[in-house]
Amino acid sequence: MFRIFTNNFGIKTLCLFSTVFLWFYVAAGQNTVGKFPSSLKIKAINVSAGLVAIYDTKTVEVKIMAEPGVWKQLSAESFSAYVDLASYQAGTQELPVNVVSAVPGVQVVDKSPKKVLVTLEPLITKDVPVAKRIEGSAGSGFVAGSVEFDPDMVTAQGPKSAIENLTEAIAVINLSGETRDFTKTEDVYAYDDQGEINRQIEFSESSVTAKVAIVKASNNKTVGIKVKTIGSPKSGSYVSEVSAVPSTVDITGPQSVVSEIAFVETEKIDLTNANSDIERDIGLSLPSGITLQSGSDPLIKISVKISDSEVSRELFLSPNFEGLDFSYMISASEPSQFRIIVSGKADLVNALKSGDVSLALDLRSRTAGIYNYDINPNMIKAPAGITVLSVLPSSLTATIERK
Repeated sequence: MFRIFTNNFGIKTLCLFSTVFLWFYVAAGQNTVGKFPSSLKIKAINVSAGLVAIYDTKTVEVKIMAEPGVWKQLSAESFSAYVDLASYQAGTQELPVNVVSAVPGVQVVDKSPKKVLVTLEPLITKDVPVAKRIEGSAGSGFVAGSVEFDPDMVTAQGPKSAIENLTEAIAVINLSGETRDFTKTEDVYAYDDQGEINRQIEFSESSVTAKVAIVKASNNKTVGIKVKTIGSPKSGSYVSEVSAVPSTVDITGPQSVVSEIAFVETEKIDLTNANSDIERDIGLSLPSGITLQSGSDPLIKISVKISDSEVSRELFLSPNFEGLDFSYMISASEPSQFRIIVSGKADLVNALKSGDVSLALDLRSRTAGIYNYDINPNMIKAPAGITVLSVLPSSLTATIERK
């Protein structure tokens, strides 16, 4: 019995070690599945000229499968995450997120989210003035006075919804104990309602030269401007935007009065039964004893935007199949109905019937089989003044059989 183990002992030992080595080699080469630790930034590709893509979800998380050696080579730059907007025009649609790896041997097995809502808007430009925002403090007993910018107007470019509401470009002036006038180059930005930089808007001049006057703080102050309105627009309309350019003004007066003022109001603007936008130069209603600093413009350019009230509404519609050869028929269609959300002026939306909107699918040259269609709002026809915001579900399966 013992000879069974001792005969050809060297060969048997070599085989044993070879088997163990082979097992470790195969085990090391097994693919492993796991969540990639970094989020991937989603990009929009193939955007039609004159349009810009807006989407709230900026990143995607992915789960991948790869060999251990390949995992060690990976970084966020190894992947490309994108939504393909080829052939899409202005509107909102739900699109799949595509993720590809530049490193061979990597398989994307899952991603979150799988789809994102993307809105395509016209890319427009607008000239806006440069305004200051003072942060920090000048030297003891001093404050920032007037600020002159060169250039004092810049061209903004971005999505229509963002550019239309933009009234100024902001240059932040950071003070750190200055006691005399100074000149400095500052970047300009657009800010949203939450005070965050709006990265969708770019300017023709990314920076401007600011000439900042430093004055004694005894009786000078920069305060905001509040547009004072009375009355209400016509029925069915509302005030969608009120702005003033400039948005701040430099005042002077007794220190006890100046210290209590946070803003000054414009003269009254009567909006009673207004049915169109109002733009005009108007004076300020300054408190007693308060005047504008020397060189300040006494007139403020105000803008009041009057918009028609818009409402949204849910409708249901069934698809129409066109062009199918008479020898074939639709034996099944899933879904049979789509839920759509439309918006527009209240009178147009309230008068809308389901038959006023339609979804037509061209089945010319189709024969027996099962066909899948991606459905998006651009495929739905609606009356002028009505916008289709969304359609659910976003796909349709049609089964065609011979009669």
